[in-house]
Amino acid sequence: MKRKKFRLLDRPPASAAENMALDEVMLEAKNRGMSPDTLRFMQFTPAAVLVGFHQSVEEEVRTDWCAARGIEVNRRITGGGAIYLDPSQLGWELCCDKRFLGDFLPSPALFRRLSEPVVAALRSLGVRASFRPRNDIEVDGRKISGMGGTDAEKAFLFHGSLLVDFDGDTMVRALKTPVEKLEAKEIESIGRRVTSLKEQLGRVPPMEELKAVLRSSFEEHLGIELEPADLTNLEKELFGQALGWFRSKAWIDPPRPSSGRLEVLQGSRRADGGLVKFTLLVNRSQGCVRQAWVTGDFLAFPSRGLYDLEARLRGAPLDQERLSGIVRSFFEEGRIQIPGMGCEDFLAPLEMALRGMSWSLRP
Repeated sequence: MKRKKFRLLDRPPASAAENMALDEVMLEAKNRGMSPDTLRFMQFTPAAVLVGFHQSVEEEVRTDWCAARGIEVNRRITGGGAIYLDPSQLGWELCCDKRFLGDFLPSPALFRRLSEPVVAALRSLGVRASFRPRNDIEVDGRKISGMGGTDAEKAFLFHGSLLVDFDGDTMVRALKTPVEKLEAKEIESIGRRVTSLKEQLGRVPPMEELKAVLRSSFEEHLGIELEPADLTNLEKELFGQALGWFRSKAWIDPPRPSSGRLEVLQGSRRADGGLVKFTLLVNRSQGCVRQAWVTGDFLAFPSRGLYDLEARLRGAPLDQERLSGIVRSFFEEGRIQIPGMGCEDFLAPLEMALRGMSWSLRP
């Protein structure tokens, strides 16, 4: 069967504004039917924090800290959460006609299908990667790649980033993680929710090796043939027109109605098996948990169990009964075992943290 031809677009590392402008340009040109289906590799220089399309820079990013270190801040055209990208990381994205994806669009199966080439590429390198719903690729519960997408009437753009040689401490401090309320070992623990190829392989694979492995895997799993090519004349014209907008404050940090300030709630309990501490980043006006971290000095089996519990709590309604139910169900399902501890030892610090709402959270 003849493979469908896709363009392979591999331009030099670029700024956050340049990369974001090119996302918009490719999607628009493809929607007009005036550019080829494309797999693009992208790299960022200097380092950047990218907030999701619907997010507030003020709520997500330590802008002064980033500015002092030359870290750019910009906004994606796709939704999702804020991410940190440094020059060592490799981004990839697929921009194509919606008809190529058939019944997968829109569908929860789409993320799984489009993760398959990356998962297979990582496994070929010796990394035990797997897809984690909704949009992560993980190694033993630790995130190594995140994905997202958006669409136009006739075109679809889907992208992801691969952590190659990653600075977790910078990530934690660039984003609005509540570092002031955490001990140094807890900050280090939060950074370990992600992993990198350097950590998994004991080396930093050359960028060209990674691109070659990913290229081959995308061709095999999507049934396509990739041919290197540059931007079309239309894309170059649109890019020149768009770049100023993607550098502007009006794009990066537009005035937005207040969605309520973020607050930190904490609770801890010491049991025979060790100390358990819950740290919740919450938005009272939205009534949800934005982030959840479970830390302490206990032993957990499997070690990834804590990360899965945090993922279940993230985005959950800010309601004690609902949150306690999530923790209780997690233990009842046998998803985690803690020597010397049980479910009640985790419910107690969670409920202690939530009791702080009455005084630490104001409408």
